Amino acid sequence: MDEVTMTQTEEKDEKQENMMIVGGFQFENRRDAQTALREQKNIELLKSKIDFNQTQDMISLYQRLVEKKVFKTPIGYQFLGEFRDYLAEEQHVDTQNLPYIYVEPGKGMSRTQQEQMEFLQSENRTLEAGRKKHLITIGVLIFMIVAMFIITILNPNVGYINTENKILNRYAGWEEELKEREANIRQREEELGITNNE
Repeated sequence: MDEVTMTQTEEKDEKQENMMIVGGFQFENRRDAQTALREQKNIELLKSKIDFNQTQDMISLYQRLVEKKVFKTPIGYQFLGEFRDYLAEEQHVDTQNLPYIYVEPGKGMSRTQQEQMEFLQSENRTLEAGRKKHLITIGVLIFMIVAMFIITILNPNVGYINTENKILNRYAGWEEELKEREANIRQREEELGITNNE
């Protein structure tokens, strides 16, 4: 029973891989592979309807296919290249009368590019979260510094300024007290008749 399950699983994986391969080309995503498969069917239909004896009809068909940019995958480009070569080599059409095949730039991202994009987006989210935390921390610190300055400016009883004023007041008080005592002592000396020889 396990061997049958494994075989069925392997077959499903193989079918999924085969869905990404069309006409010898391996595609990075299903959408492109499905487009190539449609182009391959349209090419087979065109080949069955082309009259190889009518060179002028073949030239105008080629020109319309190129001008309208009908094909968008390597399958279609390969067909157009073979068609152009056939007209030039087998039908002896001058290549200057045949327009060049325009190849559109790739639209989808490869798996590797998608993984890189997801990784970069994840890193960007992480960095953005860290940046927000840093901004919040800086904001809190700035608020604290501004608050300390405001408290210092508005409250005169804060810090060394208040302490310095207290010390100066105390020394001023002591000086007055000493002057009063000195005056009292001189007055008593006068009363007692003590002279001070200075």
